[in-house]
Amino acid sequence: MHKIKYIILLTFISILYSCTEKMDIDLDDSYTRLVVEGRLSTDTTTHQVRLTKTSAYFYNNTAPAVRGALVTIDDGTNVLLLTESIIRPGVYETPPNSYGIIGKTYRLLIKNVDIDNDGNFEEYAANSTIYPINTIDSIRMEYRSFFEAWEVKCYVLDPPTEDYYLFNIYKNNKLMTDTITEPLVVDDKMYNGNYTNGIGVGYLRDRKPDEKTFPGDTIGLEIWRITKDFQKFVMELKDATRPSTPLFSGPPANVKGNISNGAVGYFAAYSISRAKTVIK
Repeated sequence: MHKIKYIILLTFISILYSCTEKMDIDLDDSYTRLVVEGRLSTDTTTHQVRLTKTSAYFYNNTAPAVRGALVTIDDGTNVLLLTESIIRPGVYETPPNSYGIIGKTYRLLIKNVDIDNDGNFEEYAANSTIYPINTIDSIRMEYRSFFEAWEVKCYVLDPPTEDYYLFNIYKNNKLMTDTITEPLVVDDKMYNGNYTNGIGVGYLRDRKPDEKTFPGDTIGLEIWRITKDFQKFVMELKDATRPSTPLFSGPPANVKGNISNGAVGYFAAYSISRAKTVIK
């Protein structure tokens, strides 16, 4: 009996050792693609389009910037020429008095890009439409002791059309949902054509020092009226970046953007509505 226990113990130790053995993974990183992050809203401001290249899986530096591109945004009549930032390589900016108009479809066009450095220049394009958005009546904060968090509740009339929204939360004018996978993105199936009457659209959690709120703090809500495809894009990003279950499950499907010619990323045009309140 003691001999059997000894053999089982040796087998168990052997399994543990094999689980910690170093593994060399051979990845094919030779295929490079353009990555596009572009936005145009109804705000009058400097809008940006960021161009980078995909990099190796174990590449630990900032994504390589794509410089010297010709970037324009047009609505079929007027054309905005974007200028590359002097201090931020690969970031292309509109004039500061630029804004999108509700009802128009905007086309992003990117030229003069040699993504493989082979002397051949590629061209990329994307389209996005700005849809109307209703003005937020008000927002209210309600403390949820079970979650140890403040819930942001929104009061607004939703139109009887099929709509999609993204909700950004601000605290004292600082954006809390500063990563694209953090904001809530939803359709309006639950309240289509009705008054939301205080629907929860985000949380500020006590356990996060930057989110913990105090009396006198100003909380802001920003709603983007986005397209169905952009809502799907953000949801797929959330799925791709969250931990896999089970641990050794297969990789998620590629996140599908709206950029042509094999590029990845998204060009989003959207309208904005805002409201604020103060913690009592």
